[in-house]
Amino acid sequence: MANINVKSPTDTRGCYITDLAVLPGDLLLLTDRDNKSVKLADPASGQLLDQLQLPDIPHGLCLLPGDRAAVTIPRKSMIQTISVTMKKLSLQDVININGDCYGIDYVNDYFVVGFNNPAMLALIDKKGINYKSLRTYPINHTLHFKNPDYICVTSENSSKVIYVSDNGTRTITRLNEELQVLQSFTDPALHEPRGLASVGGGQILVVNGGWCSTLFVLDITTGEFTQLLGQEENLNITNCVAVSHTLRTVYVNDWFSQCDIIRQYTTR
Repeated sequence: MANINVKSPTDTRGCYITDLAVLPGDLLLLTDRDNKSVKLADPASGQLLDQLQLPDIPHGLCLLPGDRAAVTIPRKSMIQTISVTMKKLSLQDVININGDCYGIDYVNDYFVVGFNNPAMLALIDKKGINYKSLRTYPINHTLHFKNPDYICVTSENSSKVIYVSDNGTRTITRLNEELQVLQSFTDPALHEPRGLASVGGGQILVVNGGWCSTLFVLDITTGEFTQLLGQEENLNITNCVAVSHTLRTVYVNDWFSQCDIIRQYTTR
């Protein structure tokens, strides 16, 4: 499939895409770290539709109810909410929080946020108040979150489940809505877990980042990781992934050879 060009004429640097999300209508929302912006792209045409400048470098991205989204801005210790209407982006509220915030998603009116310094996972309300947090990794009481960089919330058996990738501990952690750990997954081949996306049926896409990145499918019923994409499919250095279920398409950023594009792969 054709690549999506996310380079804007106003960009002063090459693009470094840190997160992706598929909007209703199959438009693609993305955060561009090096150009301090959020961008809206159309996979059908392969072109950029709109761009919104942010107060500082963004990292994580998630969708919110009501045609909105939220972006973490680590150096400002803030969550910036944005509006996505009529194919246009606009700034909304700033939510000030404590700490370097990276991964983000949304569950039951709370933001699920991954922090560094100190590393932890937290549920935060719309006013920036910390409702609950998890620092010590409780399965064997020896591991801790080191870099909870990407978060994915999905529905399983009528409940919300949270997945967290931590490239410091090389694990994927599965938690319930109250941050209680349900399972932990790892594999010798999983050297740098980053972006996550649910494909349903008890399967989670996991980016295995770094040089010569790969994309794995995690089967939560067996705990097995199976490679879906790699160098044979022209996957270079990537760190984020999103899925369009209606178009049966997987999107990943390409930072190494063509940092200004998003690659598209058709799924079965």
